[in-house]
Amino acid sequence: MMQLKGFSPPALSTGPLWPALLAAILCGCAALPPVAPPESHAPGVSGTTPSGDHATAAQQYESRGASAAPADQGELKLAAVREWLAAGRPSDAARVLLSLRGIALSGPQNEERGLLDAQTSLAAQHPQEAWDKIAAMPEPTTAPAATRYLTTRMRIALAAARPVDAVRAEMASERYAPGAAERRSQRSALLDALRSARERGLVLESQPSQDPIVRGWLDLGAIATRGVSLNAETEAARWRARYPNHPALEILSQAFPAPISPIAAGARVALLLPLSGPAADQAATVRDGFLSAYYQLPVATRPQLQLYDTAALTEAGAMAQARAAGSSFVVGPLTREDVAAVADSGSQSVPVLALNFLPAERPAPSGLFQFALSPEEEARLVARRLLADGHHRGIAVVPRGDWGNRVIDAFTHELTAGGGSLIGVAAYDPAGHDYGDALQSILRVGDSSARHDRLQSVLGTKLNFEPRRRADIEFVFIAPASATNARLITPQLKYFYAGDIPSYSLSNAYEPDSTASNEDIDGLMYPDMPWMISGDSDMDAIRSGVAQAWQSRAAWRSRLFAFGYDACQLMLAMTGAGHNPAEAQVAGLTGELRFDPERRVLRDLLWVQIRNGEPRRLTSATAE
Repeated sequence: MMQLKGFSPPALSTGPLWPALLAAILCGCAALPPVAPPESHAPGVSGTTPSGDHATAAQQYESRGASAAPADQGELKLAAVREWLAAGRPSDAARVLLSLRGIALSGPQNEERGLLDAQTSLAAQHPQEAWDKIAAMPEPTTAPAATRYLTTRMRIALAAARPVDAVRAEMASERYAPGAAERRSQRSALLDALRSARERGLVLESQPSQDPIVRGWLDLGAIATRGVSLNAETEAARWRARYPNHPALEILSQAFPAPISPIAAGARVALLLPLSGPAADQAATVRDGFLSAYYQLPVATRPQLQLYDTAALTEAGAMAQARAAGSSFVVGPLTREDVAAVADSGSQSVPVLALNFLPAERPAPSGLFQFALSPEEEARLVARRLLADGHHRGIAVVPRGDWGNRVIDAFTHELTAGGGSLIGVAAYDPAGHDYGDALQSILRVGDSSARHDRLQSVLGTKLNFEPRRRADIEFVFIAPASATNARLITPQLKYFYAGDIPSYSLSNAYEPDSTASNEDIDGLMYPDMPWMISGDSDMDAIRSGVAQAWQSRAAWRSRLFAFGYDACQLMLAMTGAGHNPAEAQVAGLTGELRFDPERRVLRDLLWVQIRNGEPRRLTSATAE
């Protein structure tokens, strides 16, 4: 056991970093608010069927429209379009819209047809087409129609990566709000839409606008979060100081959940890490990240913290000493073996936040919560992403050994569940440097050479020839055992004519050591934590402050440092007064954190692509 009386923390509490540390981080996607349809006036049009079956309602409206009087056909078909959109069937909505050609429509009906046409393009995942359509429409002159038009324009603008236009649309819609309550509702909808768009990958930058109201909205959308953090109040104060008269001030509390509650007075927390032995370096980095968050707490509200070396005491011994000392919360252990040993001991009398995962098929006993930087979960995210990008058939390059087996199993399961297929796997030695044989084999480069040789033999003449890879590969998944493997594999794939295939990987493909070496993986796409991503001014400022605080005394730039920091934040969120630990949500350096039903932490990560050696944010579609 090690008490912290003799530990000299870095200069965190008085420096410029810690009043500003931990900007709000991206979290999981949320849908934009629906746009209410206008009231129908055609005979027999009364909304959906009683069961809410939009597809059935759409079919009924189409059927009525086919036999209705010419004066009623337009309204019935517009109602059918609305129902097809509500049913999630934009192709049917587009078909009915086409059938409206040649039908005489009133002025309001023409406005409605144009609005539905833009919504149909948006629902069909053609946001730029939707924007072109709605941008060409004049703003309606009546309040209800103008409000609906501007709300739709806001949604489409965000989908088309035009956040400035989205904010301006909401600002314009406030002119039609009948009262303060309606304006507040519109502002809340804009904040949620901006936050959701950011979570889907849209970068919110305030520089493109000179309007301080627009800039304020974009800045707020960029930092708003759904989970608690140690610095939510500071972030809110900084935004308020920059925009003292902004209309979003009345909903500022919605941008940041309540701050993390102080832990109960006199509480004791145990931190279990292998501080000696083969995992000592990794454990020390996790410890430093944990202490960075711990020392942000006011002295009066800090729990007593004791460190236990699980390599010296064993897991059982460390747990026994922690319980004997009256610990009210345990963070750790770190290794998979030690976490399994804790699970073997059964239900836990005090909450335990283990810093690794049990095998997926093994349920955790009561009182045991699990937090990990899981490569298997990243592999599942990769499979879902490439399917969303429209890729279904591909190959994988995976290291030999247990780690590689676990990663490829998770990836393959998620890929096949989504309708994709893995048509080849190249296994490599992670200690090696030349993967040419394995890559040529899976890419079938030799097949084209053999065909060339046969053709030359038949023709009896020398032919110009350039080898080719197989043509049925839509993606490459690279599972690197280390960043060095990724830097070796990616150029060799390009050498063997596979440089044009979209390539996906895991976050460990990138390490922030030097831009020059990371240029070898340019083009690679992968999910990562906000802590590692360049180009975010708030996160860049945090990293600069951390560097000043720690200098060379900690591996502060690493993922494990952020992991330790978030372990402390999770502990604090879980022990908040009257809080159900499993309901804790944290806006962390490692992502937006929440628990699944098995009490395992889920992390919502950001998608990035290496460009000129630096990770840059991706939008919801594959990068250009």
